[in-house]
Amino acid sequence: MSLFFNKRSILIIVMTLFITIMAGCSNSSKPSGDAANDGKSSSETSETSEDKNSKSDAPSENSNAGTSNTENNAQKAVLDNIKKLSEEGKIINCDFPVKTSTLQDIEKKWGKADKSDWVGEAKGNYATYSSKNVVFGTNKGDQVFEVRSFDSQLKQISLSDVKDFFGQPDHDVTSNGEKIIGYKSGSEFKILFVFKDSGNDPKLDHYSVLYPSGTKNNMSGDKGREW
Repeated sequence: MSLFFNKRSILIIVMTLFITIMAGCSNSSKPSGDAANDGKSSSETSETSEDKNSKSDAPSENSNAGTSNTENNAQKAVLDNIKKLSEEGKIINCDFPVKTSTLQDIEKKWGKADKSDWVGEAKGNYATYSSKNVVFGTNKGDQVFEVRSFDSQLKQISLSDVKDFFGQPDHDVTSNGEKIIGYKSGSEFKILFVFKDSGNDPKLDHYSVLYPSGTKNNMSGDKGREW
């Protein structure tokens, strides 16, 4: 009887130790919540860093395209303004139209010209206002028949830009190192674009609005300029 109880006691002790050991192994093999969260946080941080690096390393093509589009829009806006004002006989940044303005009108507001030259081929006297980037062509009666603009905005406009906007020119000549193209603007006025660069797609040097009828001299039978 004593032997039976001893065996039973030993069996109980062994079973107790076995259960204790198994429970300990189970706890040690299960990762803690903090450890799992730490691993997840580290992974997310790594992915976020990679995303940022990927974005920062992306080529700047979008930025360049945006700049190009902005420039194109600015040039089109200038050309559109040129077209609209020419129908009134005006150029950009000048309130004196051809046909209805006289040299006296200009001198009242702007004073005397910096210089004045007679240009026989152009059929008139040309008064230069350097600070205004404007030159006026007047006939013998001091009527303004041509206004030229040398505005800085024009320097970024190319020959192809003008043709793309206005279409094929009504007038196209090359003379004395200048490429000149012209368009009709309404029934009375014309626009002339002058390029001095000899490249395939030169930049605009200046442009003018012309009133051809103002170059005629009926007394002498001079039919004046067509362009």
